[in-house]
Amino acid sequence: MSAELFSPVRFGDIDAANRIVMSPMGRRRADADGTPNDLMRTYYEQRSSAGLIVTGSVHPSLRGKGQPGSPHLITARDVAAWARITGAVHERGGRIVVQLMHAGLAAHPSVNGGRTCLAPSAVVPRDTAVLDGRTVEQPVPRAMTTGEIDGTVEEFARAAALAVRAGFDGVEVHGGNGYLVHQFLASGTNLRDDEYGGGTDHRIRFAVRVVEAVSAAIGPTRTGLRISPGFSANRLTEATAAEVYPALLGHPSVRRLAYVHTITGSDPGVLGLLRTHRPGGWIHNMGTDLSWSAGELRDRLGGQLAAGADAVALGRLFVSNPDLAERLEHGAPLTAPDPSRFYGGDSAGYTDYVPWSARTGGPIHV
Repeated sequence: MSAELFSPVRFGDIDAANRIVMSPMGRRRADADGTPNDLMRTYYEQRSSAGLIVTGSVHPSLRGKGQPGSPHLITARDVAAWARITGAVHERGGRIVVQLMHAGLAAHPSVNGGRTCLAPSAVVPRDTAVLDGRTVEQPVPRAMTTGEIDGTVEEFARAAALAVRAGFDGVEVHGGNGYLVHQFLASGTNLRDDEYGGGTDHRIRFAVRVVEAVSAAIGPTRTGLRISPGFSANRLTEATAAEVYPALLGHPSVRRLAYVHTITGSDPGVLGLLRTHRPGGWIHNMGTDLSWSAGELRDRLGGQLAAGADAVALGRLFVSNPDLAERLEHGAPLTAPDPSRFYGGDSAGYTDYVPWSARTGGPIHV
């Protein structure tokens, strides 16, 4: 099955040249005001040979921002900046979707313009947060009113429409990793007893409304959803995951989406549900061991395809191997990333990794 890694795949109306997806990674290299910049354009352009690039988390509103250096998609200036990035990727034959993420209770007033943090319920995610190396107190969020929920859904839809104007091939709604959509799904952070909490149909309502709003703005065949069932983050627990995720994945509005994107550590039962019941469009990030050779990694990724995934996502290795798809295809050596330069900073550890062909003077064959 490893040869299938390099075959085309279609997610709804998004065509990918291969099945190697660049996983979303919040590298935090945007300008101080959240505007994407030329350094980010170089970064994504360098990785255009991925079958599909999913950007790091992009905020549909300033209130949903949780870290400095994170980009957003709110203004005409943002659209113009992102258009330069999508244009560069498309010029090299790549495809790119934007991941929209609202941090919810993981947002912080010191980076969201002093705004009150909103969440499903007034649950403190953690006592402190680390922002640009500073340890700061994490405030108690305020439980969202139904009007604020409506407004947040509209923010996702508006950002999705701007994404199309900016040239993105689609939108991935971030419904995992302990952020706002995930917080509504999870029992530990959603203590509501109204139409957005309690029973399973109520608990999935916010996630469904967001994907429906994005789908209405750009079409379901250009909309994806990332989930991480069972993933522990921001004091998030999911005692009802066995009921919530089958209901979410079985909802007609979710079944129509271009793809569902899952990550390592997700509940095995939910992954089994995707494997046996979803009609195509499943991207899975199984996690990697940085000691694996290109051949070992290629075989393991092929095993994921054999197990039912339509494509495989990789994160850290795309940091240090901008031409990762070519390296895997030709068995070229893999470069290990420098974790100390994952977040924030300049070009170091971001755009300065050398492609293997530039080092060797030509392709490596095995």
